[in-house]
Amino acid sequence: MAAIEDVCTACGERNPAGSAFCLYCGVYLGWDEASTADRPAARRPVAAGEGAAVSSEARTRVESAGEPARPTARQQPVESQWKPGEQPCPQCGHPNATTLRFCAKCGHALRPSQPTTQRTAIPTTKTWWQRFRDPVDRRARRDYRRSLPPLYRWRRVIIGILAIAVALGVLWAAGNNPVTWAKDRYYDVRGTLVVADQLVYAADPSDSVAPGYDVAALGSAAVDDAWATGWADEIVTPLSGCGNKKAAKGMVRLTFQEPTRVRRLDVVAGLPDADEKRPLQFRPSVLLVMYEGRCTELPLKDSAALQQLTLDTGVPVKELTVAIGGTYPARADAGQPFTALTSLVAFARPH
Repeated sequence: MAAIEDVCTACGERNPAGSAFCLYCGVYLGWDEASTADRPAARRPVAAGEGAAVSSEARTRVESAGEPARPTARQQPVESQWKPGEQPCPQCGHPNATTLRFCAKCGHALRPSQPTTQRTAIPTTKTWWQRFRDPVDRRARRDYRRSLPPLYRWRRVIIGILAIAVALGVLWAAGNNPVTWAKDRYYDVRGTLVVADQLVYAADPSDSVAPGYDVAALGSAAVDDAWATGWADEIVTPLSGCGNKKAAKGMVRLTFQEPTRVRRLDVVAGLPDADEKRPLQFRPSVLLVMYEGRCTELPLKDSAALQQLTLDTGVPVKELTVAIGGTYPARADAGQPFTALTSLVAFARPH
C-alpha cells in the first residue's frame, strides 16, 4: 500500500506525511486540506519504504484537527527515550534526526546557519581623467552616443560652430578683425612685446635741445649719447594737458608710422654712468606721457640702468608726447642746469 508524503513546494524536498514544517527549509506544511489554494505543500503517494517514518502523533493531529496544528511547548523526553541518531527539539521536545535542520513538529531551527563573513567591495572613486582613459567607460560612452538619434549626436558640434560664428560676428560688428583679435589674445597670454616700428623722434619745441645733444640719440643703440633740455625752477612751464603740472620746457614727440597701441616704455634716465657729467645734471624722477587728450605720470628711479615702465594706451595712437615733470637734485657745484634721457623706446604687440 502506498504511503503518503508531503512535498514542499518551496524547496521541492520530500517530507514524511503529517510534518508540520519542512525538514529542509522550515516552511510551514500543516495547512487545512480545504484551503488548498494557500497551502505551500502538495501530497502525493509514494511507494512503501520510500519515505521516512512518520510520527503517529503528528499524523493524528493533522488528519483529525480542523485547523493547522499549532506547535505547543512540552517537556523534553528523557535521554533514554531518544533513538540512536536523534536529537530533541529545544523548543517542543520532539525527537528529530540529527541530519535535519528544522524540527518536524514546530519548525524550530535545529542547526542555525553560521554567519558568513563576506568581503564587502569598497567602491573606488575614479578621477575624471581615469574615467576618460578607462577603455570600458570609453566603450560605454561610444555605444551610448551611437544609440542616440543623429540630431542628438551632432547637436554639440552644431552648437559649438554656432557659438564661434556668433563670436566672430560680434567682433566684426565691433570693428575688430577676428584674426587680429585672436592674435592679440595669444600675445596677451604670452606677454610678447616688440619694439614699435618706424618710430620718429622730434624735439618740441625744436630749439629746446641743449647744445651738444641730439633728440635722435633716444632711439639709437649707442649708450654714449643722449637728449637733454634745460631745467631750472624759473624755466619750468605748466602743461595744460596734464592738469597744469610743471615740466621742462623741452619735450620729446614720438610719432608712429601707423597707429600703435603702446604697452611699455623702456627708459634710461639721465646721462650714462660712464659720463662724468651725470652727477652734475638733474636726473629725471617723473615722466609725463600725453596721448589722445590723456596724461600718464610714470615715476623713475635715480639709476642709470634700463627701467621698464608699464604704459598701456588702451587704443592705437599716432603719437606720444613725453615731458620731464620732476628731477633728482644735481650737485651743488654742478653748473649744469640740464636734465637728460639716454634712451626712450616704445614697445607694442607684434603685428
